[in-house]
Amino acid sequence: MSVDVLPESAVRVGASASDSDAAIDLVGGMLVESGCVTRDYVAEMRARERIVSTYLGNGIALPHGTTDGRTAVQRTGLAVVQFPHGVPWGEERAYLVIGLAALAEEHIGVLSRLATILGDEALCRRLAVTTDANEIYRTLSQPDEPGAGNDPPVGPDEIVRRLTITNPHGLHARPAAAVVARARQFDAGIVLEANGRRADARSITGLLGLGAAVGDDVRIVAQGGDAAQAIDAVAAILTSTSEG
Repeated sequence: MSVDVLPESAVRVGASASDSDAAIDLVGGMLVESGCVTRDYVAEMRARERIVSTYLGNGIALPHGTTDGRTAVQRTGLAVVQFPHGVPWGEERAYLVIGLAALAEEHIGVLSRLATILGDEALCRRLAVTTDANEIYRTLSQPDEPGAGNDPPVGPDEIVRRLTITNPHGLHARPAAAVVARARQFDAGIVLEANGRRADARSITGLLGLGAAVGDDVRIVAQGGDAAQAIDAVAAILTSTSEG
């Protein structure tokens, strides 16, 4: 990840916050200080959190602004704060809070790289307690690993559908969360494949790690008693043209 997106000075450890709003104010303030956003963006980050939680799992939250908040973004950047005692985040606790500001669709690549790294549960536990800010910086700055380009073979009891994403938000946090919620309602294993990567449809970090944007091709593979219904439900989210 570019030093312009995540400079070493944008990582802090040993912080505390009483709730998610206080944590968002802290990371949002860092984005303001670094010149990534104006002060208005912090309010949009809090507004986004009221719409849908940005908690990703493994003790990680990724607060960012609403679509309207993009007018307050001056350049793409991240701010990372570690809370070793955790911050209440809905029904979970966040130990690493990553504030994100992005121009246009640049957030897709940033989210993909972060999700790939932070899908490692043991790594996340270590970053939650380290006293070395540079360890967090080095971890989040490591280069992305390209995925394989060939489709794996289809099993005899699997159903496959290919489609192009028309959802204007791609597989950004909100549609990814919707896919996870729908996938969990079916008796079926569901995998999404895009950009040479595979992700379990029940894993939001996995889905974000696909880096899939509007216009990208996706392969959905489902297996189980509800496979056909599951594919229909996931496909409906990916091909939605709603801005909501």
